[in-house]
Amino acid sequence: MKSIRKAAEGGAPPPPPPPLPPVGNKAAIQPPAPKPPAVLTPKDPARALLVYLLIFNGAPFKDHWAYWMPSPTNPNIGVLIHATGDVKDGFKFEVKRSYDFTTTANRPTAKVPLQWVEASDADQEAMFNHGKNKVDGTPIGRFETALYSVKVPGKSLNASDDRAKSGTKVIQRNCQTWIVESADELVARSFFEKEVAAYLHAIEQ
Repeated sequence: MKSIRKAAEGGAPPPPPPPLPPVGNKAAIQPPAPKPPAVLTPKDPARALLVYLLIFNGAPFKDHWAYWMPSPTNPNIGVLIHATGDVKDGFKFEVKRSYDFTTTANRPTAKVPLQWVEASDADQEAMFNHGKNKVDGTPIGRFETALYSVKVPGKSLNASDDRAKSGTKVIQRNCQTWIVESADELVARSFFEKEVAAYLHAIEQ
């Protein structure tokens, strides 16, 4: 009876403190996604070309990246510039002139506006091959020439026998590498603002 009375007088013991959050919660907090750069107004909007980043789903591998400059009169037709190839055989500089997305099932999963290219740096008639589709490896105009000056990645995936001989780890360079490095060159030549290159660096896989 005394023990019961003592417990009643003293009250119930305090509840235990809440458990600490799992350590994994900290890892689950993701930083905010990088914001696309602000697109500045060109000096001559009627003749300037807006450069986009096209992202094609590459799952289970990395996504494919390309530059895209659509026609001012038809957003489905434009100039696509990219490093085409793979890490095993290497890449090459390629321009698809007057490329029409309505004729292919290979559509980009994302399209990000980057910056305008002034008319003085982009000869629209020649770049679009006067409205005729063409796959080209020769640059036209100052903008394409600046891109062409950036070396596309060579073979960066060693064959099994090469790896066995060298025993060295190879850093794989791909189409995204070329886009990022070419954006740096465009900044150096005053075609792109620094924010454009910084954004591409931030989202590279």
